Amino acid sequence: MVRAYFATTTACALALLAFAASGRAVAGQDSTVASFAGRWAGDGRIIPASGPSEEFKCVITYFPSDDGSRMRQNLRCKGLSYAFDAATHMEIDGARITGRWSDNIYSLNGTVNGAFTSDGFSVQLSGQFFEARMTVVSTRCEQLVTVIPDQATQMKELSAVLRKC
Repeated sequence: MVRAYFATTTACALALLAFAASGRAVAGQDSTVASFAGRWAGDGRIIPASGPSEEFKCVITYFPSDDGSRMRQNLRCKGLSYAFDAATHMEIDGARITGRWSDNIYSLNGTVNGAFTSDGFSVQLSGQFFEARMTVVSTRCEQLVTVIPDQATQMKELSAVLRKC
């Protein structure tokens, strides 16, 4: 149960960084892989399956490849009852996004698969203990992220706002 809880919250935290790793321009916006490079920080909230919601803070650093076909990210998040230290490696092929994530604290990992949408990005996050849909709406300076697990056994929703500018 504890491992499943940490898997759920870790995968949700990783969802925060999965969008920025994606790459190519988002339709109708001035967003490219290079524009994500650097440090983004923000606040979020996890709504658990039971009990009160919990706020957290995150810092994500992005390292895009020169040609925009790959991106590596480092993620560190901290709330009152948990912390994350994770990395994601993404491959970008047109609108298609694939990759892997791993958590350095709880030894968890999984895959990321998705595509760009007209106003952002949508991916399915998968792992041994976790499946969820993440949607992101992004501008040059801000990302609005929502993650909803396929089964709300540990968490109902995660949402966050990350800023770079």
